Amino acid sequence: MQNAEKEGIIISNASELFLGPVTKYEPIYSKEVPDTIVIKNGLIEAIGETSNILSNYSKFDHEVIDCKKKQIVCPSFVDSHTHLVFAGDRSHELRMKIQGKSYLEIAQGGGGIMFSVNKTREASKSELENSALQRLDEMLLHGTTTIEAKSGYGLDAKTEIKILEVIQEVNEKHPIDIIPTFLGCHMKPVDFLGNQWEYIESMTQLLPQIKGRQLAEYVDIWTDKGAFSVEESQQFLEDAKSFGFKSRVHADELENVGAALMAAELGAVSADHLLYAEAVSASAMAQANVVANLLPATPFVLMLKKYANYQMFKDAGVEVALSSDFNPNCYILNMQLVIGLGCFMMKMLPEEALKAATFGGAKALNRENEIGTLDIGNKADILILDLSSVSSIPYRLGINHANTVFKDGKIVVKDGKKIAN
Repeated sequence: MQNAEKEGIIISNASELFLGPVTKYEPIYSKEVPDTIVIKNGLIEAIGETSNILSNYSKFDHEVIDCKKKQIVCPSFVDSHTHLVFAGDRSHELRMKIQGKSYLEIAQGGGGIMFSVNKTREASKSELENSALQRLDEMLLHGTTTIEAKSGYGLDAKTEIKILEVIQEVNEKHPIDIIPTFLGCHMKPVDFLGNQWEYIESMTQLLPQIKGRQLAEYVDIWTDKGAFSVEESQQFLEDAKSFGFKSRVHADELENVGAALMAAELGAVSADHLLYAEAVSASAMAQANVVANLLPATPFVLMLKKYANYQMFKDAGVEVALSSDFNPNCYILNMQLVIGLGCFMMKMLPEEALKAATFGGAKALNRENEIGTLDIGNKADILILDLSSVSSIPYRLGINHANTVFKDGKIVVKDGKKIAN
């Protein structure tokens, strides 16, 4: 906990200080290797080498956290694709996956999204809120301080609004910043008496209420085989834009249906999943400045051999984000693990994966000028890891290395434990 009598905090002697793509920090000399950060009033005030910083900032006036060249300091994680609020446990589906059943086969057998939808419809707001807060605690303990959270497990007007209300309420109670997205068009539920267009219209009718109550900043739609077509998705996203919503797209996860191209044409902020996206889509996304939000945990838990083609997006000049896709089918709250999957399954270099999990996630939420990098004037959302190098994050897979987490310059996790509010 920060000492209220001190002017700020100095984090010194990092074994590796990962700044990300900064624009405002200027080295004092060409070969400066910064290892120290100064935090004041919730923002990053100074960056430099320990000796220079301590000659300008008094140890007596600042709380000093000495990493002793044994800990990494980096931006805290920005998880820009999650499904935070839902009810029900789908661990029983693991047996079906092991037996070789596909995602669609599991859904057709009564599992999948509709299993979660039915449980979420039955759950009270209090039950949903309590489970969401527990999940947020786990995310925070693993170093995440900003997430995007989607609805999408209600698929009727009442429950979709209920989920968005829960997201709004837990955002007010928890240190993690939550950016809400309306995903009423996750899929057409089997109990909806009407066609695809009629279901989309029922979700479109919710947009004025959602906007008026500020329940969501973004809308999303799953454009894919077995979900919604490009034509259906385009109409919904254009209608949402007319109400002032920004868009993101679940795109080309199961088949290349042209969803990533559509996302580029419509100026979506991100296209997500992208397992079957092709080079033409990557080129269009680069030109339209659409972030490729890659979610390697999803094909991992589905036991697929195919992952998004990171190198293709990199070669095209597309900004890449890494996210967890936390949901009932992919119960992964640890972005350190997601970085490891990015490296092992998509051949990302460790520093590329860390950048995607911080700056990439921030850009996917239009917040790259506030968070996601350790730059002068940015929010002091900072993570100290008990590791000596960035390469150790994927190398030492499956362990929580988060020691200290800062949110807006305040210590919210210390020695791996959450600080009480």
